[in-house]
Amino acid sequence: MKFNVEKLAQIAEQRSEAAKKNAEMRKENREWMRMSQEIALGMHYYLRISKMTQKEFAEKMCVSPAYVGKLLKGTENLTLDTICKIHKAMGEILVSVTKPYVCRSNVSIVHPSQKFSIKAISSDKYKGSQIDGNKYITCSGIPA
Repeated sequence: MKFNVEKLAQIAEQRSEAAKKNAEMRKENREWMRMSQEIALGMHYYLRISKMTQKEFAEKMCVSPAYVGKLLKGTENLTLDTICKIHKAMGEILVSVTKPYVCRSNVSIVHPSQKFSIKAISSDKYKGSQIDGNKYITCSGIPA
C-alpha cells in the first residue's frame, strides 16, 4: 500500500492557535507542571488510603472543594502557602527543601578493642548499636 501524501494534506487539519499556545505553555512550564502532577498523585493516594472525600479534605485545608478539584488535576501552579496547607491537612510532607548548609553526621565503625571512636556523630540514634553481638558504633566520644 502506497502512502498518499496529497490525500493526507487534504484531510489533515491545521492546529488551532489555541492548541499551539497551549502546547507552548506546557513546554515552557514543564518543571512546575510535573511537580504539580506529583503533588496531585500524592493527594489522590492520601484520599484513597484515608477514605476521605474531596469535600472533607477541603475542610481540613480551609479551602473550597472546587479548589481541591483543581489541585487534584495536577495543573495548578501551587504557592508555598497552598503546599503548606496540603502538608498540614495530610500530616505528611510531599515537597521538601534540601539544606546544603546543614552539616551531615559522620558515623565511624570502631573495633571493640578501641575505647573511643575517632569520628563521632551528633545524634543518639546509633548510640550503643551492635553488629554481630559486638558494640561497634559510638556517639560523641562515649565509650562503646
